[in-house]
Amino acid sequence: MSKKCQIDFVSEVVNLTAPDFIFNDFYYFDKIPSTQDFAFEIIKRKKKINPSVVICNTQSRGKGRKGYLWSSPKGGIWVSIFLESTLKLENLFLFVMIAAICICETIEKETNLKPKVKWPNDVFVNGKKVAGVLLDVETCIDNGKNKIIIGLGINTNNDLRLTKSKLKNKHHNHYPMTTLKDEANKPDISNAHFLSRLLNNLSHHLSKIESDTFVNENILNNYIKRIMESRSHIVYSFNVDEKAFEGEIVDVDIDGSLLVRDIHQQKIIKIHSANSVNLR
Repeated sequence: MSKKCQIDFVSEVVNLTAPDFIFNDFYYFDKIPSTQDFAFEIIKRKKKINPSVVICNTQSRGKGRKGYLWSSPKGGIWVSIFLESTLKLENLFLFVMIAAICICETIEKETNLKPKVKWPNDVFVNGKKVAGVLLDVETCIDNGKNKIIIGLGINTNNDLRLTKSKLKNKHHNHYPMTTLKDEANKPDISNAHFLSRLLNNLSHHLSKIESDTFVNENILNNYIKRIMESRSHIVYSFNVDEKAFEGEIVDVDIDGSLLVRDIHQQKIIKIHSANSVNLR
């Protein structure tokens, strides 16, 4: 993509944003190893950071949770946003909840699809994975502000066969994947419109995350509702103490942890969400 096309794309995204939009800086690349790693390099260099957005057309080493590769060919939305936060470490999973809910709400507005959240950080449509969230945190002791990086990968228009081929032999993928274009049966999803709506939604919630308890409670309830709804579409498998088992979700705690019933042993186990927050 030419520089002019990149500028036009960002301009279209920004022109559709609300007046109280919090993101000040945009970085756009045709190809980059990882938007998450680029954002991390920025926050390491700067003592104070503005809420910013990193966008690319393709990633050669896109990152998923637990170090897995996130396949990122042309056509999808591959974005990282970064900002500062005074939230305590035990509350940082709220960023994952907000990002997942904002993706779901954007999908609902841009398509006729009904997305669900698969715990802890994936978005599914019709029982297939369509998006994911990655949270990295640079902890700071000096000023009490942690630097937050939220990675967002959304399969919008990317070629599904190519996306799957890039994951082959990289890691075992338990769940099928799809794209919004395939599920909505549309000629194309406007990435500019989708991203603008998504960033507007994120901006709204993130601007209130440290001051508005009511908004955060709504996010938590929405997150829990979508997790519980996902149980009818997804068979959950868990790993505790290196022992894998299939489990039924009983409840979701305020910190994102799960209460799970082991299907075979019929006992309740608490699964923590801590490994969904990567501290650097």
